[in-house]
Amino acid sequence: MRHLLFAFLIMGASLSHSAEITWDRSSLTLVQKSGGYGRMTRLKSGRILCCYQYARQVWVRASKDNGTTWQPGVLVARYPQGTAATPEIIQLSNGTVLCFYNERPSNDSKMPFTIMVSASKDSGNTWSSPKQLYRAGHEFKNGCWEPAAAQLPSGEIQLFFANEGPYRSTAEQDIALIRSQDNGATWSKPERASFRAHHRDGMPVPLVLENKKGIVVAIEDNGMNGKFKPVILHTSMTNKWSDGCIDGNSLRRWSALKTNLSKNVYAGAPYICQLPSGTTVLSVQSDEGGREEPQMVVYLGDSHAKHFAAKSVPFVIASDIGGRWNSLFVKDANTVTAISSTTIDGVRGLWAVDGQVRNRVK
Repeated sequence: MRHLLFAFLIMGASLSHSAEITWDRSSLTLVQKSGGYGRMTRLKSGRILCCYQYARQVWVRASKDNGTTWQPGVLVARYPQGTAATPEIIQLSNGTVLCFYNERPSNDSKMPFTIMVSASKDSGNTWSSPKQLYRAGHEFKNGCWEPAAAQLPSGEIQLFFANEGPYRSTAEQDIALIRSQDNGATWSKPERASFRAHHRDGMPVPLVLENKKGIVVAIEDNGMNGKFKPVILHTSMTNKWSDGCIDGNSLRRWSALKTNLSKNVYAGAPYICQLPSGTTVLSVQSDEGGREEPQMVVYLGDSHAKHFAAKSVPFVIASDIGGRWNSLFVKDANTVTAISSTTIDGVRGLWAVDGQVRNRVK
């Protein structure tokens, strides 16, 4: 089984032609046993750096051989009052590496839920003391969650996160945005980038589209088609996020998938990336088909992050095994790495597998 190839033809009338992604099981790699919520980036040095959650702490591991093997883990942050969770990593244009994460206090703690950041000036070998960027409520129902960032060509960093903090008396949640103009030294006050009254926009992942086509954020949205589904938010490079994105009354919000899933299907926790060709790649964790546990599912879209069609499954797992908190990494012009917290051959941990994309959308 280890050397089987799993090929899936991605088809859709909205695409200029069919595209194909082939997942190569021979590339299957265990990045961290018992690890989870992994995200990868390519450093300027050529190394791949992967951040992840392990033993209630945030760690990174580096690979010098393009993800085949991984060096020993380096501790980024711990949180004695609870869990340092859901890390996301980015290398800035000046070489600084930022790792954003979520402090989640234990149930008996009086500490708040927070969004934090640590910085590395030496490609992830050592990390600064953490800095608090945002503070929400003390209760789980009033927390803040899942930070993710992108740096614009101007140098501005935009950090998005899911935020229940402003909604202490309801179950609502918005997507909050804070900005830095000085490589993370200082940050703006939060603004509301997206909100749908009586619903819960969540788990944002930003992406600066190629060829000045704007900025998109993939989110999970339970206000358009039943249970959580992947939705794309969009703005130009110059427009403010808060201009037109409130309450979903803007044309800048659309359902990501070409063909809508059934209302009772859960397809949340999206992640998005883009190949140099312009093809966008989207993943979700989905229980489509009556699965007991969701698995990672990947779709291909066009250069505007629209019309994501059909699906492929990077990790073939039984219905009662979950594949959660997934992400995608563009390894090279034709290769996408899928990263999942799942169990393979009886081993639970953070797994990665490579997929080759051909006939890409221009």
